[in-house]
Amino acid sequence: MVTSVRVIFEGWLHRKDDVLLEAHSTSTLVVTEGHKVLVDTSTKEQRAPLLQGLNAAGLRPEDIDILINTHLHRDHTGNNDLFTSALKMARSEERPDASFMCITEDAEVLPGINLMHTPGHSRGSMSVVVETDDRRYVIAGDAIPTRDNLEKWRPPMINYDRSVALDSMRRIAEIADVIVPGHGNAFEPDPSSWKKR
Repeated sequence: MVTSVRVIFEGWLHRKDDVLLEAHSTSTLVVTEGHKVLVDTSTKEQRAPLLQGLNAAGLRPEDIDILINTHLHRDHTGNNDLFTSALKMARSEERPDASFMCITEDAEVLPGINLMHTPGHSRGSMSVVVETDDRRYVIAGDAIPTRDNLEKWRPPMINYDRSVALDSMRRIAEIADVIVPGHGNAFEPDPSSWKKR
């Protein structure tokens, strides 16, 4: 049973004239009765605030026993090396090295925590769907990079197929009570931003 979902580091994107200048992913902690799950680890440049976020939750890197990467771009994996005790998971399309468990289909990780393939940004992008007592969280990675992407119905700026990316955004929005985007804090989606699209 999931007891909490908490953004421990709020990532961001910095663009100028539609050119991406800087990107640091959000990192999210999911706590169950027996496990500590971390989704994405941001960049090496944000190592100190990531560790501060863990510390504020009363945890050290060795307390994380499952690490899920929504995809393997460096702004989401920069601090993976801190979590030496964790089972690491990534989709097979991301071509992870032998240190990862390769995920090939939608799957339950633990009761209340499921992986959902949400390609578009990358072929192996996946989201983490978390059921708590009263809400369904979708930790979307760059399937929904920012709240603005959903509210303006724009696919990720970096994508291999716009229509595939928009389909993944729709599937996330249809099931989520709360979305944790790849770069930003958790938010409740407004159906008026995507229902008529």
